[in-house]
Amino acid sequence: MSTVINYKDSLIKGHLEVLKVHEDGTEEVHFSEQNVITSGMGHTLLKAFNAQGDESIEDFQIRYFQLGFGGLASRQVSGTGDLGYAFDRSAYSVVNFDLVEHDLSSGTPVSGSVFGVIPIPFITKISDTKVMYQVVLGSEACVGRTINEIGLFSKNPDQAAVNGSYLCAYRYFTALNKTNSISVIFRWTIEF
Repeated sequence: MSTVINYKDSLIKGHLEVLKVHEDGTEEVHFSEQNVITSGMGHTLLKAFNAQGDESIEDFQIRYFQLGFGGLASRQVSGTGDLGYAFDRSAYSVVNFDLVEHDLSSGTPVSGSVFGVIPIPFITKISDTKVMYQVVLGSEACVGRTINEIGLFSKNPDQAAVNGSYLCAYRYFTALNKTNSISVIFRWTIEF
């Protein structure tokens, strides 16, 4: 029998804030709540702690994200391994970050999944126990799309020949209809 951990009781905690940035530069908080730390975070940390000293730390870092529109409140559990419906490459249109394709290892393995890459300057150590990830979706990205879920992913903790990412944190949020008159900032803080 598997154990389901309530995200509010987790030792590792997170918080997601979704901000709409209007053309005049004003910011509006669209959503702000705790997130779900998933079993992929545990898998990634286990692999990192068991790694040999000469192995690259890059494989264990949380550097990727996915956006989607299949989010449901029922997905807010630690066993969630993927998004309800992650965007494919065509959904992103013009982006201000890199997109890569490789395997999704959590949940049902999926080859050729699309991930956004979080640039290093958008990952900030806030304190000895907190890290903030920022995903900035420019005004021309995802225009005409409805977004209601996001996930953070590790790179390749199994150190497979083809990168295999694990979902480490997930959040379903109030649907946001993306237009070219707004940019969106996803500000995600993880506390260990």
